[in-house]
Amino acid sequence: MASIAELAEEIKTDKIKNEDLIVCLEAKNLRVVAMAMFKLIERNYCDLRIVERLAELGELITDNKFIGPWQFGHVAIATLSLIDNEDAKIKFNELVDGLSNNDKFLVDNFIKSETYKA
Repeated sequence: MASIAELAEEIKTDKIKNEDLIVCLEAKNLRVVAMAMFKLIERNYCDLRIVERLAELGELITDNKFIGPWQFGHVAIATLSLIDNEDAKIKFNELVDGLSNNDKFLVDNFIKSETYKA
């Protein structure tokens, strides 16, 4: 099994296997987690474990600053929306329904900003 640092390098060089992206989503290093989320969007890859992990990360709505106005949870929830997967879409809708109007705005704003493409 590769280390998190090795997996992060594989994400950067686009050599990571799709199956290893779930390992990155479970890393303690939020930078690696963010890189994995963006790679999932880029590859449009998802499975049930990924949906469940993104839902867990979606709870990080306060005190988990990511970039600009967004918290880490906003990005995780947006990732569910940006992946073309039925389970992800269902979970996205469930999570968005429970958000405040401000958090809904921030999730929507992240999706429209296309920051994940940078």
